[in-house]
Amino acid sequence: MPIIMSAIVLVTVGFDLWKHGLHALHHDEGTADHIAMLLMFGQIPIMFWFAAPGRHRARRILPTLAIQLSLWAITFASAVALT
Repeated sequence: MPIIMSAIVLVTVGFDLWKHGLHALHHDEGTADHIAMLLMFGQIPIMFWFAAPGRHRARRILPTLAIQLSLWAITFASAVALT
């Protein structure tokens, strides 16, 4: 679920880039921005839910957490680059 949430945020960022380009006018946060924030920060409890009980099976969940953390980093890096 968190990977899908990050993918949705990246799609909205890509759509915004496609629609407005790199040098879009800065506007007040809209609905898409608020949904993206809820999706990004809503992942934290889900990630902890997967990571906390799985200490003994870390090898199974480590690839999923690595993908999730890399998507998180890409999303935040693109948000910083666009502002």
